[in-house]
Amino acid sequence: MGKKANTELVYHYTPSLIGKQVEAQYTPQVIGGYKNNPFIEALPPIFEEEYVATHVGKYPDYKEEQRKLGKQTRLHLIQQISDYVEPLPSHLLVEQRLSRLIRHGYKARNPFFPETVRQFHIGFKEILDAGVGMDGANVAGVRSTAAGFAILGVSGQGKTTAIESSLLLYPQVIHHSYYNGQPFIRKQLVWLKLNCPFDGSLKGLCLNFFQAVDSHLGTNYFRKFASKGSSVDILIPIMAHISTLHGLGTLVIDEIQNLSFMKSGGAERMLNYFTQLINTIGVPVVLIGTFKAMNLLSRSFSQARRSTGQGDLIMDRLNEGEEWNYFLERLWKYQWTSTSTKLSEAIKKTMYDLSQGIVDIAVKLYMLSQWEVIMYGDEKERITVSVFKNVANRHMQLVQPMLKALKRKDPSTKMLVDDLRPTWDTLDEFLQKATEKVSLQGEIRTIVKRDEKTEMDHERYLELVKTALDFGATANIAEEIAERVLHRNESEKNIVALRREVLEELEVHVAASDIVNLQPATKSACDTKPKSRKPRKKEQPVLEVDDLRNAAKGSGVKGEELYEKLVEQGNVATDEDLSRLIV
Repeated sequence: MGKKANTELVYHYTPSLIGKQVEAQYTPQVIGGYKNNPFIEALPPIFEEEYVATHVGKYPDYKEEQRKLGKQTRLHLIQQISDYVEPLPSHLLVEQRLSRLIRHGYKARNPFFPETVRQFHIGFKEILDAGVGMDGANVAGVRSTAAGFAILGVSGQGKTTAIESSLLLYPQVIHHSYYNGQPFIRKQLVWLKLNCPFDGSLKGLCLNFFQAVDSHLGTNYFRKFASKGSSVDILIPIMAHISTLHGLGTLVIDEIQNLSFMKSGGAERMLNYFTQLINTIGVPVVLIGTFKAMNLLSRSFSQARRSTGQGDLIMDRLNEGEEWNYFLERLWKYQWTSTSTKLSEAIKKTMYDLSQGIVDIAVKLYMLSQWEVIMYGDEKERITVSVFKNVANRHMQLVQPMLKALKRKDPSTKMLVDDLRPTWDTLDEFLQKATEKVSLQGEIRTIVKRDEKTEMDHERYLELVKTALDFGATANIAEEIAERVLHRNESEKNIVALRREVLEELEVHVAASDIVNLQPATKSACDTKPKSRKPRKKEQPVLEVDDLRNAAKGSGVKGEELYEKLVEQGNVATDEDLSRLIV
């Protein structure tokens, strides 16, 4: 009796995100691969960026006259800031990926295709066991067009907000009745978002899946299949069956870093199942987590990402500068203090130092500071730098050690902040194994781009040094010339043009050296005794025909003329030769 009661208790499940349910209305498609597919035609139209930015943002109800309201009322109004969402580039990128992911994943899963129907006759256990053949199709003949991608980033930066805001632009359940004049009774589940179980178990994920589907569709899959002590091997094919039957558009798994706490081999088993869903069944999967999950995904999820075409997204803290200023200026206008405080450079700097560019912490800091000055500040209720510092020290003590570690960039604190900052060797491995483009945001983007530029400049530097050495420069002179040429040029400049500049620099150096060598030694102020005889004239050596110094004979030779002479003699490479030069 107790066991049954416990099962009933588990069954009452409330999903973390619930979307709209609508009746199917079919829209003719412009893209050929999307035509004559009820799962795609029932979706909303493809959204443009302006629409996404307008509908993703969440703004407080604010009016200037609200500053005159009573303190307690204004404290309640300030609470609205906790729900504030400012559309950032990351929100647009997530929606674009999701839009393509869902539609492209449905291309091979048209419910009227014979291959799709054949899967139910064969059985999903057999389909999963057989995998895909050389042609990429499963045993039923379905060649998956699904993909997977990951969203990783610092805690509190808005990964979950970005994906949930994008999902809610789409109905979650679409009820079909007729399509093109024929009965088509189906509940289409466009998206499903689950949290990775805290114990990281695959069975826990299956149970959550059945509970969530029942909650959205009004079915009883959990009671029918999962409440009878079924093993994971039984539940997994049923999960694939339900996903195909209801046309699951995408499965989103949040908090994927929970897999890090699993016993050995468990994380890989779950990620391999996601790969099966994508490659064999054709259900797109999106994984969301902190940097703690990066090492797992770089090893085990790469196979599922190999044909994504969407690219992974790494969301880091906002950069101090234009990115940070834009966010803060938009947030700052939601101010309910009796006196309006202007956003100064000192405040921008202080808020960045205290939040380290983490959006969630910045929003909470701003909200708490307004509460502080209204409750305990002076009559003018002014927001100052000292207010922010006091609030951070008094009310945000739990996050201070992590923020200070981020600010110090101390590698010894890596274990404390491993979900706030990735280790660079793991990030490098992740980027190398991702065959598709990975979008980097925030401070990570700045660091990676700077490292890439440094590496590229170093390679170009070595090439230019070798070019100078090949044409007779000493090692010291070659290094100096290469540094000067790189310093005054953009890193994108053609290497052939840079080599030519090196040669021109070398010519100027040689000419200047000759002039210095020809200068007569200046007399000392104390040397008044005349020389008894003239110094012997230095004999000029007999030069070979191809000697470089022949080109400089005569006075008034300009650099360009000197270069042309060297080219004519065959002693200096032409532009065409330089372009073929292999270093």
